[in-house]
Amino acid sequence: MEKGVTVEQIIDNFQLDILNTGESLEKEIVLSAVHRPGAELTGFPMKDIPEVDSSIHILGKEEMKYLQTLDGSTKKRILEIYFSYHFPCAIVTAGANIDELFIQCAKQCHKTVLHTNMKTESFIGRLKKFLESELAPEIVLNKFTLLEIFGMGVLIYGYSEAKIGTAIELIEKGHKFISDRLLTLKKVEEDKIIGSNGFAEDSDEGKFILNLTRGHTVDVVDFYGIGATRKSKQVNLVVSLEKWNEKKFYDRLGIEQESMNILGVDIPKITLPVRKGRNLAIIVETAAINQRLKLTGVNSAMYFLMETEKLIKQNKEKREEVESMGFIKTLKVIQLKEKFGLKVLNGLELLDEKLIINTSLHRPALEFSGFYDVLEEGGENRLQLIADAEFKYLESLPKNIRENNLAKYLDYDFPAIILSGVEEIPDYFLKEVEGKNKILLSTTCNITELIADVNEFLEIYFAPSLTMHGVYVELFGFGVLLTGKSGIGKSETALELIHRGHRLIADDMVKFTRHPNHQVIGSAEKLPYFMEIRGLGIIDVKALYGLGAVRMMKQLDFIIEMKELVEDDYLTQTNYLETDIDILGIPVKKAELYISSGRNAAAMVEVITMSLRSKKIGYDPDFEYKQKSKALQEIEDLIQEKNIEKEKIMQEIKCLVNGNCD
Repeated sequence: MEKGVTVEQIIDNFQLDILNTGESLEKEIVLSAVHRPGAELTGFPMKDIPEVDSSIHILGKEEMKYLQTLDGSTKKRILEIYFSYHFPCAIVTAGANIDELFIQCAKQCHKTVLHTNMKTESFIGRLKKFLESELAPEIVLNKFTLLEIFGMGVLIYGYSEAKIGTAIELIEKGHKFISDRLLTLKKVEEDKIIGSNGFAEDSDEGKFILNLTRGHTVDVVDFYGIGATRKSKQVNLVVSLEKWNEKKFYDRLGIEQESMNILGVDIPKITLPVRKGRNLAIIVETAAINQRLKLTGVNSAMYFLMETEKLIKQNKEKREEVESMGFIKTLKVIQLKEKFGLKVLNGLELLDEKLIINTSLHRPALEFSGFYDVLEEGGENRLQLIADAEFKYLESLPKNIRENNLAKYLDYDFPAIILSGVEEIPDYFLKEVEGKNKILLSTTCNITELIADVNEFLEIYFAPSLTMHGVYVELFGFGVLLTGKSGIGKSETALELIHRGHRLIADDMVKFTRHPNHQVIGSAEKLPYFMEIRGLGIIDVKALYGLGAVRMMKQLDFIIEMKELVEDDYLTQTNYLETDIDILGIPVKKAELYISSGRNAAAMVEVITMSLRSKKIGYDPDFEYKQKSKALQEIEDLIQEKNIEKEKIMQEIKCLVNGNCD
């Protein structure tokens, strides 16, 4: 349906004076273009030209001065022709000396003439902006929620229950709600979409309603106040929520920016998988801040890649120096195979020849996409680990690209490839590996366990330090390592802990070194401050949250292993399965945390840390509870004995009174 603006709306909006009413002030303008007459005022015919017939005409000093140079009969003839065009109205700007004949001819032709006190150029700019806004193409959505988060307009859609819960939590955290139904998206500029609440300004009911499940609703104003809402906001980011799909390859780098096209404008988009243990509100907040950072020209993922390239170059130079000195320790691939009971799929004759010279492991996701810098700068010396996710990504590529990227990848001289938890190995991969005569090993272990176990083994083998898979944070002054299988929610839990005022030390791979003072010190194995969030990609915590949210290193005090809740017997345990684990010869307290829907993992990590901290300084709540329970039981037993004794005495007295004692 074609949109329009009436002449009367123009008059009201700009407070114009009416010099001549014309046929009707209800005449509609359907074009956002504004026209300044030129050739028309010379008498040159301009019939059937849309810009002349359909646009508002603006006349300033120059046009009026020109008319005054004409003789009366010529001026009248030209003005009669001019006012015969079908334009909706003519507006004369400030400072123009309006010719009387101009008004007379306008009356004869029933043409609307208006006047503004604004200067020509200024008025044209404001009028065009008004018309573009009012006449802009728009759509109305009902299953999208628009919020303002840290100044960014975030449009959320997808998995309904997750969307509702996320929106409510974000509103409770102080962010502003725009609309959840009758959301109007309007294109106001070439690259700008404005989302607004589609209810009328004078509507008192249903204006800021958030739809819940089963037909229930929440009036945001009633619950959170008018300050929790706003009428409109530019859309800067689209967030799609979907149920976690184990077979889907989610973005873990954030290099390739996905987008959603809305009214011809590409809006940045991210897809967040939803599963228990993920605090979506925190992740959406982080996504908004990260997008805001990108608008300033800072891309954390690209910066991470560039810094990685520099690190690779430095490591290569150091390795060449060590090799030239002859001080390099090696490990035969056959030793690794025997240590972990790996199955040999190809290259049996090479097991005793190929050497591992460092502890680094590598998952070739970037190489499969055609990015080989990591291998070029020394990555070829690393053990290669491949899981189902890499094969899913390979199979998503066109056949010719997949074959080319895989062939080039297998040209590098790495020690061996280990397949982790891969049930069906593609024939094209086996064929290419056999053709290149590479060592191919396999294990049924999942990739997270394999990375953790192999890394630990290699670190201990090569140096008095080791690398562990997890997220290392500082809580209440203590160093806490969060471990657990991939996807359990370690990074998301750490992200919420950062929001709570705690600090990040390292994400993914944490390097621990035993110091001479018998302390185990943990730091980032590679680049500090970066964190990987599935669906969002690589983020720079220091850039997003400031220096107060990070630190370089910290003594390891506790390990908390996050596990998925599969049974309820953990409820009967009072020690969180607390044990001591040996890290570089130093005993470190370890506890287990079960993750399930409805449990706030970050809050539980804080509680466990405080409990472990209290034991470390000499206060054991479990012991105190048992002691007090024992003391209470002893008091109850004593009271019970006294009651029995009292009952016996009363019986004896009663017997004596009644005279029936034996």
